[in-house]
Amino acid sequence: MTSDAALDPAGLLAVAVCHGFALFVAVAVGANISGGHVNPAVTFGLAVGGQITIITGIFYWIAQLLGSIVACFLLQFVTGGLVSSNSTSLATWLSHSLVKST
Repeated sequence: MTSDAALDPAGLLAVAVCHGFALFVAVAVGANISGGHVNPAVTFGLAVGGQITIITGIFYWIAQLLGSIVACFLLQFVTGGLVSSNSTSLATWLSHSLVKST
């Protein structure tokens, strides 16, 4: 989130480990509710493989996508709308385009 962030191997390893722990926590929290699949691609694979029904998969997809939308708004609120000036992601481009048009 800052331009002077360390990009040395130790800093990148710390970021990777933190992401891994965050995913672990998300799966652990959702394990008793949905089997722990927090990714729509995993839900799709389970539905195609017959482990869950298509209807259940659709409900999970809706919940996962709504959860991601709420998380985006929460992140925007917590960071005060902070946007990295050197980011080139599609999401950043879309958000800049939407803000400029309103």
